[in-house]
Amino acid sequence: MQRRRFLLVAGGATFAGVVGGRTAVPAKALQAATPLRVRVFSDVDVSRLEINGVTLDATTGMMASCGSTSAVGSQVIELTGDPYLDVTAHSASGASIQRRYPATMFVMVRGGTLLAINQVDVETYVASVMSAEVSPGWATESLRAQAIVVRTYAAHSRLSRRPQQYDLKDDTSSQVYRGIDDVAQSFVSAAHDTAGQIIFVDNAPASVFYSAACGGHTAASEELTGQPSPAYLVGVSDLDSGGRAYCSAAPYFRWKNSVSAESMARIVDVPAEQLNSIAVVDRWPDGRVRTITASGASFTVTLNGREFYTRALRVLGYKVIPSSQFDITRDNQGFALVGHGVGHGVGMCQWGARGRAGAGMGAAQIIQAYFPGTTLR
Repeated sequence: MQRRRFLLVAGGATFAGVVGGRTAVPAKALQAATPLRVRVFSDVDVSRLEINGVTLDATTGMMASCGSTSAVGSQVIELTGDPYLDVTAHSASGASIQRRYPATMFVMVRGGTLLAINQVDVETYVASVMSAEVSPGWATESLRAQAIVVRTYAAHSRLSRRPQQYDLKDDTSSQVYRGIDDVAQSFVSAAHDTAGQIIFVDNAPASVFYSAACGGHTAASEELTGQPSPAYLVGVSDLDSGGRAYCSAAPYFRWKNSVSAESMARIVDVPAEQLNSIAVVDRWPDGRVRTITASGASFTVTLNGREFYTRALRVLGYKVIPSSQFDITRDNQGFALVGHGVGHGVGMCQWGARGRAGAGMGAAQIIQAYFPGTTLR
């Protein structure tokens, strides 16, 4: 496959500016031996890309630059910004997304759409991902712990995805990555201060997870993956010596919501007029729902807790049923749910890490608490 290269100059040799009220990541501020390859706009069917004056169109298979056009064909177009790339992606529906990326972009036509891969150094990637995950004002040691986990996730993904064309996607199927805009200096510092540090198990990067608030006890990875949990992902108590959860300050540490019978019927996929009850059959050791049933006069539907949570997310949206750690009862409006935590609960509890840092723990202690038996190096 041929590769065509372009150097697109958009300013001086370095980039450091204020975008969206926060300091953008300097494109050359952080170094890494092996850059990551991140598929960007991975949740969009990209029909056209505009990158620093170059337009690539998947529909026509043409590239336009400086008044001239040429066929893309099977070539990989390599676009390098100095110091960054202004990118606008257009979907077939007419929607557009504007972002700014560092370093190099590889673009190719695949199945009538454009596949774009940003080659970015590891620490710039880490700082960018953090901007979608935590608050820049959180305690320094919790931000450092987050940086280590993000980096470890990327390292493990790079090894497990070989020999694919990219190491990670930029959406929630991997880690959310939106380029160099809106990245606070505290994230850059956390990445720099922990540069290169990775969580290891058996001389390989660990398979790590993280979520917003565990509600007092993290979940075993088996609840999420359906596979037996490794020893460092069996779930741990997240309570301090006084019995208070480290994530108790999280907005959804305790939550209560009411769901209409019609909406609940859509979640469990039964006719609303026939749905009589929803009941938790059994739970995981950490208290999360393992099995749940929906019953009517002539049917009983059984779902595992993870499937119920995923369906609820799809039907109701985010944070209506924030986790699978809940009790449910029938009421006059439909169904009342009372629960704890936000997200799947596996691995590092982000609000718990914040609480642990506030209690004086360092990043290494936080990592060891959530991934016991691992090594940090």
